[in-house]
Amino acid sequence: MQGSASISAGLTPLTDASDPCFFGQKAARLSRIRRAGLPVPEGWVIDSETFLEHLCNSDINIKTKIDDLIAATRTEADSTEETSRQISQLVHSVSFSASFKEVLSDTFSILKNAGPLVVRSSAIGEDGQSAAFAGLLDSILNVNTVEELHAAVLKCWASCWSQQSLSYQLIRKCKLNRMGTLVQRQVQARSAGVLFTRNPVDPASCEMVIEYSEGTAESLVSGSVVPERLFVDRESLATKRDSVSEASILLSRGAVQQLVGFGHELERLFDAPQDIEWCLDTDERLWIVQSRPITTLQQPAPSASMVTWSNANVIENFPDPICPLLYSIASEGYYHYFRNQGIAFGIARSRIDAMESSFRTVIGTHGGRMYYNLSSIHGILRGAPFGEFLATAFNQFVGAESTKRDDRLPQWQSVKRGRITESLEVLKIGWKAWRRFRQLERGIGRIETRINDFAHECRDERLTELIQKQNTSSLLELWRKFLSIRQQWTDASIADASSMISYHLTHRLLEGQFQDKEDQAIANRLLTGLCTLVSGLPTDQLWAISRQIRKIPVLAERFATDDPAQVWELLSERRAYAGIRRSIEEFIDEWGFRCSGELLLIKPTYQDEPAALMPILATFVARDGEPPWQHLERQKQKREQETERILNELASRPLSRRIPLIRRKRIAQRLIAWIQRSIACRERARLKQALLYTRLRAVALAIGEVMVNRKLLKQTTDVFFLTWEETESLLAGQTMMPHVLSETAELRRTEWEACHSLSPPGLIQLPEGHYWSDSPAPLPVEPATDSLIGTGVSGGTITGRAVVLSDPDQMKKLAENDILVTQQTDPGWGPILFLVKGLVMERGGMLSHGAILAREYGIPTVVAIPEVTRKLTTGMQIRVDGDRGVVEILEE
Repeated sequence: MQGSASISAGLTPLTDASDPCFFGQKAARLSRIRRAGLPVPEGWVIDSETFLEHLCNSDINIKTKIDDLIAATRTEADSTEETSRQISQLVHSVSFSASFKEVLSDTFSILKNAGPLVVRSSAIGEDGQSAAFAGLLDSILNVNTVEELHAAVLKCWASCWSQQSLSYQLIRKCKLNRMGTLVQRQVQARSAGVLFTRNPVDPASCEMVIEYSEGTAESLVSGSVVPERLFVDRESLATKRDSVSEASILLSRGAVQQLVGFGHELERLFDAPQDIEWCLDTDERLWIVQSRPITTLQQPAPSASMVTWSNANVIENFPDPICPLLYSIASEGYYHYFRNQGIAFGIARSRIDAMESSFRTVIGTHGGRMYYNLSSIHGILRGAPFGEFLATAFNQFVGAESTKRDDRLPQWQSVKRGRITESLEVLKIGWKAWRRFRQLERGIGRIETRINDFAHECRDERLTELIQKQNTSSLLELWRKFLSIRQQWTDASIADASSMISYHLTHRLLEGQFQDKEDQAIANRLLTGLCTLVSGLPTDQLWAISRQIRKIPVLAERFATDDPAQVWELLSERRAYAGIRRSIEEFIDEWGFRCSGELLLIKPTYQDEPAALMPILATFVARDGEPPWQHLERQKQKREQETERILNELASRPLSRRIPLIRRKRIAQRLIAWIQRSIACRERARLKQALLYTRLRAVALAIGEVMVNRKLLKQTTDVFFLTWEETESLLAGQTMMPHVLSETAELRRTEWEACHSLSPPGLIQLPEGHYWSDSPAPLPVEPATDSLIGTGVSGGTITGRAVVLSDPDQMKKLAENDILVTQQTDPGWGPILFLVKGLVMERGGMLSHGAILAREYGIPTVVAIPEVTRKLTTGMQIRVDGDRGVVEILEE
């Protein structure tokens, strides 16, 4: 038993009181919360064995007498009142042993400098899923002396059988036989309250509920005051007050945001909606004093099962409304992505077949934007061994939230195959995964070769020839070849899985070993300055071109003042600029497919519109300072020094007491190398994905031109508003009613254009089969007044001017030392990230593209702050803390 070593001593530090069977659920939960880094008051726990020891070893064996009294008690009030009074007398007659008195005195000495103490119950069975005992057991405040501590402990023990608790036990037919007891520093509360992470009355409303009042929570729990009540949208943090009074000023906007952030973290920690007690001290610091599952949550009817949709990470690739062609490709692509990955890892075909409905519903659209169906994705992951670990790693990977387990979907444990068969299956999966991860570079090499060959077949001059010859059979062959590549994306998906798992394992190992404040983002610091990411190569080349331009002051001035189209025309007209024009053309040939929205198909690339590159070049031309490769070299040196420090500290630490010869240093070395290799491979795959999609765009436009010539479409771009199946059928001459496709495309284009005016939220929860619709009167987003809480993905702290941008084309607004604030980034933002000193995003996860490049350049970065582009405005002075995941507003 975990706490057995502390029985003789009687008290255990709260951080170590992790066993709920020994210390009680309340103490164990607070212990876990404190270890997770959330603010819980310091304290110690009297274990339940000590509680029983003092009651059973008394002269008259008080515990036996208590059991006899309860057995004879009826549920009527007079009976429970009398029994409770008699038990209280018995408990207060207990004399502590000399050793236990000494332990209490020592504990008091340790905590007394923090001010008054509080003694709180942590009964075995309290704060459970089916019975919470909320407010029925005593907390004794303002304990200022050792004598008061002795009396408070006895009073707390006696409350195990208070009249209210006794009635609750008899009616519910549940017993509290043992009790852990918390002795903690008492927070001097300015205000206190509770946070329900789901509205208990309307759990489908996607809102949290906060109730609070002035002072401690005792008056709130007892019902002697009418609390303030806030309804806070889980995603946008938009707030509605149930009433407005003077107490409203007790909880600032910043405190509300921080509290909601705590709520999200505790939901993820305990994988369930939480009822959280908190208090705000006189220094405006929030403290968590209790967290338990919401036992009164009203569940929706079985016919109204809820689906969780999230655009986390997927918005990075598809930031705008998507066209029907792209959606039809993505739907089929994501189906094969997850299904083929499961097969590659050796999951049994029977399990794969059982997940078919989830594979088919991995993505959807709302307001024209692409969304992950988190319910389906988490269902797929939970159908694999170590499913909860994989679901947590995925959430960290993309910046998504946890979803409730759906018992209708197949779970790994729910498929009964026998212990031996299941163990062999797990070994097979582990072996296949290990082999796949070891051969990562080889797999990425295969997909690079296939895409390079496809791009060569789709070169512009060949497509022009096919258009001239109206060669639909060759165009159909190219069309099908793209679909074959996209549906066989397993090698790239293995790189995603490898990055996801290796990062999560590295984070868990280092988080458990380095708990100092300055080491909060330690795993992220090991991913700076890798110098092996292909994502940084375009930035290097642009910088080199900008230095060429700066050598001609007249031309540099034209870049700063002229329209982009004029600059591009100037480079074509003047012979003196032929060398620079040639360098830009070489860049566009090699990297011109990498731009914002590069996977959207319908959006032109720099290869289509070279003038669009001029504003980025102009910004580079205007900048002084070191080139990006020198900056990366400095970041690399910092990373290597940090890696050496970490490994040196881990050198003397065994993996566990059972395996003393294996040091954590060896494990850390392997994990660090694994995550760095995985991210480099993943970036290579993403680069080729962009090339693949931009060549598909060229093929689609060629098909559109042929169909316009045949009078089957009105516009070349109508092809983007047909599905891939419709286009294939049209090319093959198999469409039933080919002449109506033009009207179909026109109707879809009109709807697509209308979607640009919609703003669906990042997280949507809807009954199964329902669609999001734009609210006619959305709640206004209140301006931030204090600090914004998100996820730190690149460490460090920077203070500067916020600049809110929605598109890379606006980068001329950025000045030196500015902090970029945007909804999301994709590879088209890569050159810009080198120029900024900090980054704040609405969406994103630990391994989103923006996070990877931010770490590469050592830029303090915070992501996953809902509506941050509306809460912050250009010109605000802000501080970005990438270690804590906090953005503070200093001046407006």
